[in-house]
Amino acid sequence: MEAGIWWLASYPKSGNTWLRAFLSALLSGRPVDINDMPFVGMSADARVPFDETLGIDSADLSPKQVTNLRPRAYEVWATDATRPVHCKAHDAYHLTPAGEPLFPTAATRGAVYVVRDPRAVAVSFAHYVAQSIDETIAWMDHPAAMLGYLPQRLSQRLPARLLRWSAHVESWLAAPFPVHLVRYEDMSADPHATFTELAAFLGLPSDNETIASAVAATTFSRLQAQEREAGFVEKPNSARAFFREGKTDGWRRSLTAKNAERIAASHGAVMRRLGYDETLAPINVERENA
Repeated sequence: MEAGIWWLASYPKSGNTWLRAFLSALLSGRPVDINDMPFVGMSADARVPFDETLGIDSADLSPKQVTNLRPRAYEVWATDATRPVHCKAHDAYHLTPAGEPLFPTAATRGAVYVVRDPRAVAVSFAHYVAQSIDETIAWMDHPAAMLGYLPQRLSQRLPARLLRWSAHVESWLAAPFPVHLVRYEDMSADPHATFTELAAFLGLPSDNETIASAVAATTFSRLQAQEREAGFVEKPNSARAFFREGKTDGWRRSLTAKNAERIAASHGAVMRRLGYDETLAPINVERENA
């Protein structure tokens, strides 16, 4: 089997964990354990694998130096792999300060890009980081938005450049290798068909029985129940739950009309490109956010 990296890319809180849970069940043929998904456990911004791969201490490097070296780590991962690597990525697809792609084409087989209505992303991310909806909407529109950069202390994650939500989407859809677009809403509405197409793109088993088994093993309610029983290692202390609601239209009860209008004004063009109706109004239009 040809090795190389399949990037499992998304803006944060867009369905990446659900995607990886499904792939874990599909690849292992066993019930998924959200705290142990070895076939999809690699993360592009994880600090320890980066350090171990290159034999350096990234804590001694500047963010610029780390970013310039990240493509070298991915090249080693691809070269050393005996089977395809499925690696989570929240970074936008962009060039390093040295002028080369962060995700080297030669090490890449392709990417699955998971996208979600930015109005739903805003609500989910606000709960995830325990900040206001207004702050989150502003952050999603900030061209220098980053994850993993903590000036006062060392994060377990390497700095990941996000860009604006719209720019993040466009960057991956324009990447110079095969990219399969998956909408969170389609994963929810028709998981069997959506995951069948996804599995076929990745060259994985896509027969009805295999897909049905993996879909049944990774329903939102099952993942939610696992988190209640055993916790989830990816949940920050600031969040009450990682698998919080999972609905596609929950934002309509959480955003004000002003919130929704701000998001549509900033990202309407890309929303329309992806099939999202930016004119759809919240249900609780009088609701005010704290």
